[in-house]
Amino acid sequence: MLESKNTQFTLSAEGQILWQEKMNNPLPGKAMAVLVKGSHPLKPSIELLDNEVTAQYQADDEKKQMLANHLNIWLNWHMSETVGALAALEVPAGVELKEDAVSKIAAKVYDGMGIVPREEVEDIIGDLTPETRAELRAKKIRLGPILVFIPELNKPAAVRLRGLLWSLFNDRPLPAQVPADGIVSAEIEEKEADPIFYRSIGYPLYGGRAVRIDMLDRVISCVYDHADEGKFKARHEMAEWLGCSIEGLYKVLEAMGHTKIHDPAEVVADVLEAEPKDEPVAEEAKQEEEVLSEEVKEADKDGVKETVEQKPVEKPELAVFRLKKGKAFQSKKQGTGGSKDKKPFNKPFNNKNKKPVEGQGRRKAKEKNNSKNKNNNKSRDRGPRVITAEAKIKEEDNPFAILQQLKK
Repeated sequence: MLESKNTQFTLSAEGQILWQEKMNNPLPGKAMAVLVKGSHPLKPSIELLDNEVTAQYQADDEKKQMLANHLNIWLNWHMSETVGALAALEVPAGVELKEDAVSKIAAKVYDGMGIVPREEVEDIIGDLTPETRAELRAKKIRLGPILVFIPELNKPAAVRLRGLLWSLFNDRPLPAQVPADGIVSAEIEEKEADPIFYRSIGYPLYGGRAVRIDMLDRVISCVYDHADEGKFKARHEMAEWLGCSIEGLYKVLEAMGHTKIHDPAEVVADVLEAEPKDEPVAEEAKQEEEVLSEEVKEADKDGVKETVEQKPVEKPELAVFRLKKGKAFQSKKQGTGGSKDKKPFNKPFNNKNKKPVEGQGRRKAKEKNNSKNKNNNKSRDRGPRVITAEAKIKEEDNPFAILQQLKK
């Protein structure tokens, strides 16, 4: 058993470590140990079971300790394989936590099992620089609009393991009730659900739904990308990303803090309720539909196939929402820097005090004057040019003057 490969051990949903004696046997094997609550949700302890599998180790304390150490090594390997990016954020015992922004955010994410509300670290995020933001990305941490999380942990195995560890640490029954593998969202009874549990496994609760964090982040990014003047319109792809109906999408958006201010569907419904119902017309339409159905059946019997061109169904216009206000909910057009001391990213550039490069000013002035003269010439050029000048006649060339001299 001490020489067994890592693949011969598995962790069950009930928190038991199973050992399979045969290397290539697909069956999980027999239980030999169980996880128990430790000092941290991500640091459980291992307790050996007293059964036939461990009987040969129970009599000898030295062998028993060797087996426990071997299982601890396996558990660390299993954690690195399943939630490696999260396990890498652990601060080893006896090592003091650094005071830089990256270390503080990483410690918060580790304690939150991979997810922490952005509002809890907003002040720390303000101290980040472009260089330290790159360090945070290297740790696989993403700064979302409302949640800071590790996208790598959305895999089903990581979701199940975090659900097990959280439930174990918080004395909840096992197996943990996690969403089905790969599902993007699921309806949840919020009165009976623990929002911290669902957030810890990567499925935050919004509007009665447990929404996978990557899909939720995609919807949030779409909201702020298309927001204008503090308002945005819901989009059909948002409902597709969440795997829910339009009404379900509205509930999620309202749970985020956005306010619905106009819904075209409600306006149409009010108009239809106000209009009088014309029963004869409805009856005629029903009869026409029945006749058409009979014709189609007769055509099918005769072996005649007709192709009917179907027009694409137009998707209904969705509701307009007012954007939630707050630090993390500012429109991109407003532009906010990461730090309090920094200027907004989209502030107009002021080059009044910028010194021109030598010779650059004269060149630009010359180009400007040439352009101005060119434009002026174009405005005057309205036809062919005609030049007139008065002829100058010299006195000695005047014929009357010559006659006068001859008379003399």
